[in-house]
Amino acid sequence: MAEPAVVLVPRENVNDDVVTLVRWHAAQGDRVRAGQLLFEIETAKTVYTIEAEREGYLEIVCPAGEEIAVGEVAARIHDSAASVAPAPAIASAAPAGAPASATSGGQVITKKARQLIDETSIAITRFAHLAIVRESDVQQAIEADAKGGGAPKPGGTASSHGGTASSHGGAVPAAGGRQATFKDVLVSSRERGTNPLTLAMNYLFRNYLLGLLVRVAPRGVILVLHRMRGVRMGSGVFIDPTAIVETAYPENITIGDDVRIAAGSVIMTHLKAPHHLRETGLIPNLVKEVVLEDSCFIGINAVVMPGVRVGKASVVTSGSVVFSDVPAYTMVQGNPAKVIKRFPRPDGAQG
Repeated sequence: MAEPAVVLVPRENVNDDVVTLVRWHAAQGDRVRAGQLLFEIETAKTVYTIEAEREGYLEIVCPAGEEIAVGEVAARIHDSAASVAPAPAIASAAPAGAPASATSGGQVITKKARQLIDETSIAITRFAHLAIVRESDVQQAIEADAKGGGAPKPGGTASSHGGTASSHGGAVPAAGGRQATFKDVLVSSRERGTNPLTLAMNYLFRNYLLGLLVRVAPRGVILVLHRMRGVRMGSGVFIDPTAIVETAYPENITIGDDVRIAAGSVIMTHLKAPHHLRETGLIPNLVKEVVLEDSCFIGINAVVMPGVRVGKASVVTSGSVVFSDVPAYTMVQGNPAKVIKRFPRPDGAQG
């Protein structure tokens, strides 16, 4: 009998070694076809869908709601239904009356989150607004309780637009205004290990003034201004004046020789979500270097996300969003960008 085909968890994001298997779209023993949607994984940035590469009968190895390492086996596809093993059990059973660790269309609770909920007896209803409950969500709810900032009591004031408490549970910072701006400055200065005044002066000069000049300066001066901002780059580089080459951490960008960055493209080395999303762990703060190797081309309105290395002589087509490394001598396209073409390498070419 032929060996089953294994379905591995792909490295869709260079920053994640472990992901959460969010949801299965096929059941144990189902006959699946090539190209059929099998399951979803969630990384630190987004949710990806994984498709079957061949036809056969599905054996689920990792149940929904579990964390799984990149490169591990999530499923197997057999030629015969008789070869499919029994469905795996959820590792940590939910207490009576509580939602299951994962359902085929409802909330997902990761294994570690479920264990912490069981250990602390925190009310599962605290997380009713979350599609996926992680260990960090439970930890933050516990810390909020310890500080007296838990879920609003019945009869209390609740608002979804900046009131004292949110219907989603827990305190939500007021949106907008000078208070939010001052909080941004304090958080940023703490993250950078500097004082707020130095940070403000740096922002006004490097991000605001130089950022404005970049949009009106001639080509030769544009490169000088970007270097003054902190961008490291080689020779023969072209950066369109409408391109956004990182606003907060330009020193985290390295550009090789003969690189072209077209109109409207965005090179990002950080993600900074609103306070509520960061403080609840829904979108963690992210700062990662970006490297554009020699002779690569970033197309019109393309986006290169934090932590990405774009390989030598590679092409990112217009409108693509790049979440993971681009191999040398390839063309990528889409959101998320995937390899659509491989270029012939010159004799002796490295990388």
